[in-house]
Amino acid sequence: MNAKQLEILDILQEECGELIVAISKVKRFGLDNSYKEGGTQRAHLTQEAGDVMRMIQLLTAHGVISAAEVEDASTRKAEKLKQWSNIYA
Repeated sequence: MNAKQLEILDILQEECGELIVAISKVKRFGLDNSYKEGGTQRAHLTQEAGDVMRMIQLLTAHGVISAAEVEDASTRKAEKLKQWSNIYA
């Protein structure tokens, strides 16, 4: 792996941690509870999810992972969720 790929992974790791914190805050305080600077927990969750999505896109753009394989994995996950969760019910 080259330096850019490693940097992308480092930043993605940080962003995943920040997304986890945002999820915890939503669960504790609710989606529409105020956050910082007049925003809401929902807005913070949205920002952190977008940050993670961008870093995943960079992983594909820099050849670390394949976009097609990520899409295939996403489809497989949807099928598992249909079987093992109530999300699609």
